[in-house]
Amino acid sequence: MDFFSIFIQMLQAKGVTDNTRRSYKTYIKPYLSYLSAHSISPDDASWQVMREFLLWIQSDRGLCDRTVNMIISYLQFFHMYVLHKPWDKTQIPFRKFNVYLPFVPSRNEVQTFISSMEDPKARLAVSMLYATGLRLDELCHLQCKDIISSSRKIHVADSKNHQDRYVPLPDMIWKMILSYYYSLPADMRPDTWLFTQQRSTKNPMDKQWLQKIFLDKRRELGMSEDFVCHSLRHAYATHSYENGMDLLTLKSFLGHKSLNSTSIYVHLATSSISKTPNPFEQIGGVFLG
Repeated sequence: MDFFSIFIQMLQAKGVTDNTRRSYKTYIKPYLSYLSAHSISPDDASWQVMREFLLWIQSDRGLCDRTVNMIISYLQFFHMYVLHKPWDKTQIPFRKFNVYLPFVPSRNEVQTFISSMEDPKARLAVSMLYATGLRLDELCHLQCKDIISSSRKIHVADSKNHQDRYVPLPDMIWKMILSYYYSLPADMRPDTWLFTQQRSTKNPMDKQWLQKIFLDKRRELGMSEDFVCHSLRHAYATHSYENGMDLLTLKSFLGHKSLNSTSIYVHLATSSISKTPNPFEQIGGVFLG
């Protein structure tokens, strides 16, 4: 039986996004390979075998507990929708993990980083990540028709939570898009995808291509290892909140399902901390006399 093909069919039947489907495939393929290497059929895999697989892949790939929890969810989907067996949560418990605030580069760091990008395509892509708060996968799959210049907005179709949304298109970004477009040879100008693969305009840009350029530039500048592509989304949200954007608007632009996800930027914003009067200081004068 071709378990992987059935798995793909069930993902399609469930209607998950392309990005989610890729994530599921990333960890189910190693699971099936692991079972094959041990001459075990997925139908016969015990809870102990699954626990051993999780320990192995976490060690082999240096995964955090949060990522392991994602893999557990993928195994549960495979177990229930492909093998049609009940899932026992007491056999494969989710890991507990500490929740840390994400790294947010300062405005100066973002400016230094973007201004140092020599490649026009990479520079525009990184600029758009910061200017719009798009996820990297959303940027890679942005189509030319999604750039609505007349109303200065970008249509983000079928994002992470199966929600369409619009985000503002800054004038400077629109000018950069035009400059980038007309700088390309006529036969290499984007038609469907705004950002295409290096040698073909038929397919969207590989996010690994931009990630490599990003990491190389980060090393060159000696910036924090915590600074990754997704940090620009955090920077957009944090700096927008510091500029006065309310959380509901920010939630809409980021495409968050819950306001709880957006409220993290209250903790990251310096303005919300520095500009709020401390209650002790409002009454503390009496103690200084």
